[in-house]
Amino acid sequence: MSKNTDVLQSTLSLRAVGGCHGLAAAVMVAVLFSVGASAQVILVEDGMARAVVVTAAEPVETAGYAAQELVWHVEQATGVQLETVTEPDVPEEPYSRIYVGDTETARRNGIDPAELPREAYVLRSVGNDLFIVGREDDQDPLREENPNVGTLFGVYEFLESVLGVRWLWPGELGTYIPRTDTIVLGAVNALDAPALRFRSFYWGRMRAIAEGHATLDPEDVPIGFDPDVAKQYADAVRVLLRRNRMGGLDAKPPTGHTFAGWWHEYGEEHPEWFMMRRDGERGRLDPDERHVDICVSNEELQAFILSQWDGGPILRLGAVDRPGRCYCDDCRAWDGPQPEEIPWFARRMYETDHRAQEAFAGATSDRYARFWKTMQAKAEKRNPDVLVSASFLFENEFPAPTTDIRLNNRIYAEYVQWQDPHLRYFPVPEEAFEWLKEQWKGWRRTGIRMGYRPNYLHDGYVLPHFETRQSAEFFKFAWEHGMEGATFDSLTGQWATQGLRLYIHMRLMANPGLDVDDIRKEYFAAFGPAADAMERYFDYWEDYAFEHLLRIIEVFWERGWRYSIYALYAHEAFPPESFVPAEALLKEALELAAAAETPEYEARVQFIQAGFEHARLAIRMAALFDGQEDIAEDRMDEATAALKELIAFRKDHQHLFFSDLQWVSSFWERRRWNVEPLLEALASE
Repeated sequence: MSKNTDVLQSTLSLRAVGGCHGLAAAVMVAVLFSVGASAQVILVEDGMARAVVVTAAEPVETAGYAAQELVWHVEQATGVQLETVTEPDVPEEPYSRIYVGDTETARRNGIDPAELPREAYVLRSVGNDLFIVGREDDQDPLREENPNVGTLFGVYEFLESVLGVRWLWPGELGTYIPRTDTIVLGAVNALDAPALRFRSFYWGRMRAIAEGHATLDPEDVPIGFDPDVAKQYADAVRVLLRRNRMGGLDAKPPTGHTFAGWWHEYGEEHPEWFMMRRDGERGRLDPDERHVDICVSNEELQAFILSQWDGGPILRLGAVDRPGRCYCDDCRAWDGPQPEEIPWFARRMYETDHRAQEAFAGATSDRYARFWKTMQAKAEKRNPDVLVSASFLFENEFPAPTTDIRLNNRIYAEYVQWQDPHLRYFPVPEEAFEWLKEQWKGWRRTGIRMGYRPNYLHDGYVLPHFETRQSAEFFKFAWEHGMEGATFDSLTGQWATQGLRLYIHMRLMANPGLDVDDIRKEYFAAFGPAADAMERYFDYWEDYAFEHLLRIIEVFWERGWRYSIYALYAHEAFPPESFVPAEALLKEALELAAAAETPEYEARVQFIQAGFEHARLAIRMAALFDGQEDIAEDRMDEATAALKELIAFRKDHQHLFFSDLQWVSSFWERRRWNVEPLLEALASE
């Protein structure tokens, strides 16, 4: 939006409140900001404030924070700071009043937040005034388990739809706010809410730091964030995620690996409750293994599981976090037919556990579906409304059942593509991509409720290893085929290299009906005149990921879990020569952005450039370790110098939040690189 805009006109998207889960269509109201209405709401006109923001006499925390967010973004867009007043002190002079939250005036106009669904909000104009109202309370409005944030979500919808605000990555630079000197809107009457019941990324320790439950591990500091910057980054991520409407975790059924550790607790007394190996013995070959699967057909075990259940609303039956299931005749009799020809990209879920030749080969989806159904029928005798949390559809239970077993909507599971290396991470081969869709549809045909919980965002280390269209297409497909919510493991926070995909995912979780090409345009628009060059830059890396898909899989194939060992072999996946064409595109983008009057365009290109340079420094270190956890003696001096340069770069640029350096240092590098001798050498300089 350019300066001197007389009227900002846009259409808010129409979505079913609560994600189409039980609310009648009658509550939905089409939304239109138009210039033809007799009354107008004017916030700013020709650079002059024409409205005040009004809260209740004693606003709750959510409303107060929502008002602050509205005022700050309007000021960034126009240079005008709107005054915030409480309801008893509303002046007569303003042309418009923007009522934020639960007020007496809102109730007199028929807007009662207590009658609204969770996370929903009303945007309604009355005369020249605007009401933004939803459920609210004095809990932390940034906490994703808090559903009483309708007022805040209403403000964010207003900022997106009217001002064109976009939140791309953590921090002020990642907040794209088009400049204007006039904000005017016509009549509006809308009830809306996020389409998905729950929407979240797992971001572990940094979230705990933001919420004050943890501090930075001192061992991460030498090669990662400084403690104060880590806290600033964590706070910025928390704000970013809420602005993009992450949340709804109060509505997410609990999931987990229910039977992990049971072998150690009960196996000695009841070995018959646990998986039989091919050799006829019970348990895993490794006696210390926690993830020993159960013998689901054992009725004595079923009775014991129910005896441990408290009779509450949820019965958890999540399988262990390891492939391989019971080989006894009774369990095998519950299995469906196996494919005559195993798909070449899915061998690891049909063949024997590749880490230990001990377990049943094949898909056990029908077996576990029967187990869940059996347990539900028994549990209903105590609680007719019990929800069975089957937890995860992954490992041996990932392929859809083949026996046409019928389940119901009181069984819930989350779809986790975590099996063969050709399926774990996008991009995947096209044939595998279509097969993934078929498995989703097959599970939905059983009648269960489904969420989406993929692991592919683990991938890529600090490199520009990503794609956007394939993963986004699957997300939209899942939403169109019954997905009620999504939780991603994990938010590694590589904003300057993989940020385009992260942004697309945030936008789709807030509104899965959006067009992916439109989301991409939003992202690139934040680079101003460099938008086209930046699109070609990101397209180069996405094309690289597809062109080298099979080669990169091969790099990690027999070496371990790719997501955890990426730092050891990053130089093989992305050799130095792969950076040369991308560098030229970045140079072009930087020249175009530098010529613009708006300095933030150049700063954003420099942000992406920081990620690029950081990736090059990281692959240099990976090449020196060269697949080993210890540096060879003849490389010590070179490695010490390389680490010194890498650390200096991180410390100089950490305030940009270009990378979650806590995740980088703790999850990827310190687990695989023995940097202690190098740090000792640096300390002695």
